[in-house]
Amino acid sequence: MIISLHMPKCGGTSFKELLQRHYKLRFSKDYDYPIHWTPEQREEETERARKRIKRNYEHFYRYRFVKCIHGHFLPYKYDHLYGKKNTVFITWLRDPIERIISHYYFWLRTYETDTPKPLHRRVVEEDWTLRQFAFSEELRNMYSMFLWNFPVERFDFIGLTEHYEQDVRYFADRYLGKDEIAVPQKNRSPRESKPGFEDEGLIRELKSFHARDYELYNHALELRNGRTVGAS
Repeated sequence: MIISLHMPKCGGTSFKELLQRHYKLRFSKDYDYPIHWTPEQREEETERARKRIKRNYEHFYRYRFVKCIHGHFLPYKYDHLYGKKNTVFITWLRDPIERIISHYYFWLRTYETDTPKPLHRRVVEEDWTLRQFAFSEELRNMYSMFLWNFPVERFDFIGLTEHYEQDVRYFADRYLGKDEIAVPQKNRSPRESKPGFEDEGLIRELKSFHARDYELYNHALELRNGRTVGAS
């Protein structure tokens, strides 16, 4: 069983295609969109889902038929599977500031007035600037928010978007038994024409504001360096 956490704007849409192709009918999507909930709602909803999933997994075969779950969710809801034989938890991370910039422009580009999620609506209809978005409490330390009650050390694999192709190939070889794959590239948008952050002082402030996410990202960098050295 693969539990694949799709962090927003970290290459998860492309990765989902790879997983769907491999697992076919045994692939399942789980998109809660927890960033649109308050912290209290996230905890309550995740606890409720955790109990329901554990109960269903124990009593209904169709849940055990699934071999891969991928989406925007808090992995704590699947923590009863942690440590079980042949179960791996995986995710992808990206430099937090680059992730924020990509997320902001993605939301501006994809806004649909008929079916917006609450926070998406606020960002667009209140005309947030990139700086407002980056310094908002609602989006502060997003990686850490998703990892509520689920330590990063529980992940068997953390890929880095900056090394997407190489890390996808490593993952496919190590966990899918495929040494030759077509690497999908979906939902990508060019950064060259979109302003980001140039002021060094502001960048330092942002890194401090999202310090917990930078700790997670740097941890993932260390893990990647370790497996790269080990493979050489």
